[in-house]
This record gives sequence, structure tokens and C-alpha cells, in this order.
Amino acid sequence: MSHTPSAAAQRDAKASARLLGLLGLLYFAQGLPSGLLAKALPPLLREQGASLPVIGLTGLLAAPWALKFLWAPLVERTGTRRHWLLALNAATLGLMLLLASRDFSFWAGPALPVFLGLLLTLNLIAATQDIVTDGLAVSRLTAPLRGIGNSAQVIGYKIGMTLGGGVLLWLVAQWGWTAAYGGMAVLLLPVLFAVWFMAVPNSRAEYAASHPSWRGLRGYRQLLRDFAARPGLGWWLLTVATFKVGDSLSSRMIGPLLKDQGMTLGEIGSLTTAAALTGLAGALVGGLSLLRLGHRNALLLFGTLQAAGLVAYVPVTAGGVDPALVMLIACGEQFADGLSTVALFTLMMDACRPHAPGVDYSLQASLLVIVTGVASLSSGFVAAFTGYGAVFGGGAVLTLLALLPVLRYFAQVGTAAGVGRASG
Repeated sequence: MSHTPSAAAQRDAKASARLLGLLGLLYFAQGLPSGLLAKALPPLLREQGASLPVIGLTGLLAAPWALKFLWAPLVERTGTRRHWLLALNAATLGLMLLLASRDFSFWAGPALPVFLGLLLTLNLIAATQDIVTDGLAVSRLTAPLRGIGNSAQVIGYKIGMTLGGGVLLWLVAQWGWTAAYGGMAVLLLPVLFAVWFMAVPNSRAEYAASHPSWRGLRGYRQLLRDFAARPGLGWWLLTVATFKVGDSLSSRMIGPLLKDQGMTLGEIGSLTTAAALTGLAGALVGGLSLLRLGHRNALLLFGTLQAAGLVAYVPVTAGGVDPALVMLIACGEQFADGLSTVALFTLMMDACRPHAPGVDYSLQASLLVIVTGVASLSSGFVAAFTGYGAVFGGGAVLTLLALLPVLRYFAQVGTAAGVGRASG
């Protein structure tokens, strides 16, 4: 006898699907401008004759992502999430259209300081939107939905990065900067439409339950102190800081390694695209399997797979590896990256207090960005002085060592409790 879902169950399923779709769009909107900075900007500037030091320093434009915890309490407590998201996405759309209004040669020439200032503002807006979106995700996603919710986060962001990076470069070559980046800006219109019709809290009490009280600097300090003082949080914060360090150290050198092994830019581009698509699949599988595996086992398993993906590059550093095998290695590493990223982000959500989700998630995310950013920036120096083999082998070792805080954390708070109960 077939069982027909109740009307309430159907409504819940539709509401969950709408929430996941909204989150995917919001994280996509954050990834779109980030793709320009991380992927497209260096070759575009180099083509215009910019020096390597100038190109390298553009990485500092991502500073708002590391510092966003400073204004997270204020954002969480002022206005509504819908108002913030409408304003921030409209501002992003306006800035992107402004950047598309002149040819890239203009921005890379005498207007370069203005261009860099606009990019910094774009990153400031995206980082602020991330505070709001993370707060929305943590407060709305129930425990069974957090795995697949973080899949939506990673997939949405990676799609935005891919379009705003590699695809943008291809479009610039075909249509020019103005048409290409103007077309990218138009992609934000569906995001604005979705935000306009997003569900809002039905009562002031419901709103206050997921927003921290704001009492000036004293309340700000109290929020941060209370977050860090909970049992086991020291080991958990060490996990957040170290879990992706090995990956950050190694992954930045994949492109230079392949180039030095004789691959053309076109071949590297095709490999990178295929690997990115595999990473999306890994993010989806990670979200779907998280509850079945359990949080502790997922972090340990996915972290081990990430280490294996990095160490697989060591034979490539010696040269003479079949291109088909290199493609397999790249896809395997990115699949493991998708798995491990979703697991980490889900537990970061579990560590958030119900009344301060945006603040708590921003604190963890800022810690993650700062530590992995240092590792990423140092990767070129490590490769220059020790060789590619040490970079990828060392990255694998660091990834495995990062599993020790995971074991210590769960031993302290209890495997069954996990971050969620410890954070109560």
C-alpha cells in the first residue's frame, strides 16, 4: 500500500527546496566577483603589462574576507537579512556594471588605483553578504539539511567562481571586456528576484532568536568571549585553522607544476574545468553522506582522502606522467576537496550559537581564511626553495596532522555530541 505524504510534509519539502535554492543563488552571487580576483585578474593584468609584484599584491584585495568578523555583530543586529541582501546584491550589480562601462585597458592604465579600489569595495560587499548568508543558513537549516545545505553552498560558490574566472577569460577573448563583464553582471538579476520573494520571520521574537543582542563594544567583546569559552572549542578552532592548510599550500602550485611539465594553457584550462566539475560532484556526495557517516568519521575519512589526493601529485613532479593519469589525479584531488570542504563547513555551522549564527560562523571563517591564506602565499617560496615534490608531499603530511585536533576534539566532547551539542 503506497504512502502519500501529508500536506504538511509536502509544504516542508517545498520550503526546504526553496531555501536550498536561495542559498545556492546567494553563494553563487558571492563567488561571481571572487572569480575575477582569484582567477581572471592576474592574466588580464599581465596581458596589459602589469608587473608581477603588482599582480601579486592584488591578493591583498581579499582582506575583507579575513576581517569580516570585525563588523559581523553589527551586521547581524541591524536591519533584516532581506534588506541587507537586497542592498548588497544591488550594490554588487551596480559596481560590476560600472567596471564593465569602460574597456579593461582603461582600468589597467591610468585608472588602476581606482580599479583596485573598486575591486576592494566589491570584496567588502561580498564578504559582508557572506555574513548575512551564513547567518541565514545556520538559522534556517535544520540538522538533517545541513549536509546538503553546505553542498548547495560549495556548489553555488564554485559555479560563481568558475563563471567569474575561467569562463570570463574565454568571453573576454571572444567579445571584449565590456560585453563579457556586463553579461556577468546580468546574472545577478535572478538573485535579486529570489531575495525579493524570500521568506521573512513572522514575528519579532523569531527574528530576535537568531540575532545577537547589541550593547556596543562591551556586548561585542562578550559575544567573542562567550563563543571561545565553550567546552572543546579550543580543539575545534585548531581543527578549523589547520584542516585545509595542506590543501592551500599545495593547490596553488598545481597550475605552475603542470605548466613546467610542458602542458599548454589550453590543456591546463581543460583539466582545471574537468577537475572543478568533479569537485562539485564531491561536494554533493559529501553533503548526502555526512549524516550516514557521522561528523567525526566524515572529517577523518574525507581528510585522509584529501591527503591521498595531494600525495598523488608527487609522481607528477618527477615528469613523464601520462596526461590521462594527470587528469585522473586532478579530478580525484578535487573530488576529495569537495568532500572535505562540505564536512568542515557543516561542522562550522554546528558550532554556531542559535542567537549569533552570523557572528560565530564569521569568526571561524575568518580564522580559516587567515591561516590558509598564509599557507597559500608561502607556497611559491616553498616550491622555489624545496621543489614541487616537497610542496605536495608536505601538504599531504599537514593534512594528516590536522586530523589529530579532530580526534582530540571529539574525544573531549564525545563522539555522539559533536560540535552541535557542545555549542549549546
